[in-house]
Amino acid sequence: MMEGSIGVVDEAVTSLETTNSRAQGRAPPLVANRHRPYLNPSDGEALRRIIKGTVASMTAEKLSARYDVGLEHDRLYEKALAEFRFLVVNPRTRLASLLTYMEEQLPRGRPDYVKVLFLEAVARLLGKEWTEDTCDFIDVTIGTARLQELVQSLALAYRDGSDDVSAPHALILTPKGEQHTLMPHMIGLLFDTLGWSRRVLEPSEHTTYRFAPAVNRADVICIGWSNIRLATEFETLVHDIRRHRQDQRLPLIVGGAGALNSIDLLVGLGIDCICDSVYSAVKICQNYCELERIGQQSREAGRTAIVTPSGIDWLTQ
Repeated sequence: MMEGSIGVVDEAVTSLETTNSRAQGRAPPLVANRHRPYLNPSDGEALRRIIKGTVASMTAEKLSARYDVGLEHDRLYEKALAEFRFLVVNPRTRLASLLTYMEEQLPRGRPDYVKVLFLEAVARLLGKEWTEDTCDFIDVTIGTARLQELVQSLALAYRDGSDDVSAPHALILTPKGEQHTLMPHMIGLLFDTLGWSRRVLEPSEHTTYRFAPAVNRADVICIGWSNIRLATEFETLVHDIRRHRQDQRLPLIVGGAGALNSIDLLVGLGIDCICDSVYSAVKICQNYCELERIGQQSREAGRTAIVTPSGIDWLTQ
């Protein structure tokens, strides 16, 4: 992952995400600042103006869309979420019935990844009910297990066992001792729907021969951290990642309740971005990889890339 591509876009992404998050009444995602851009100062300033102007206006609509704030805030999904929440905690509901419901009852014409966001919204509803003491442990246990089944079933439909070697690759991790693994698998499914190659590595595999090759292959790494008591384990995981990538710099994207309650710790560790939804995490990863691709092409061709509403304009230096 190119250091410069991250540094150039930091200011624009931070400004844009902060504006959107404040408008939605929630804490903005955190993007760490970089200080080693591959562009010279004048070119960097020019590109920053372009990003803050043209590109920011192009992407603001997407980043502030209903997908970013959660489908539970979208009236189009209000009835479906209530019905599906009832079905998912009913032990008599079959997996096939849940899959059929998602296929037939959700609004038509939406991208495939909306199904993942729908499941994420159901999970958040169950979590909210649990914290508000409006559902019991059995409901949460059944619902979570059923959502995990759905994620695994849908993943099989998007993955044929052979990765696209040209696709960017995401490694998804959780610290040792983390028991809440639904969201890491859900973010893996979201990557599937967007054509990425991805791998979810279980905590038990961190000390095996699989860990180093998985880290070395990754273009981005996403870490799910929900249990605040696992701060030491989280730090160990970050240090292990960087130990295997000493000569490279790749983005570390972190989400979960533990992360959102440990901002100072994550800033100190140099985490690139803290997100509060699987959608925002994946969009950040996509932006990083797209800027990497543009930067690589411009360096190889000796040209300057200018992004406009109609696409990318290449100017020969």
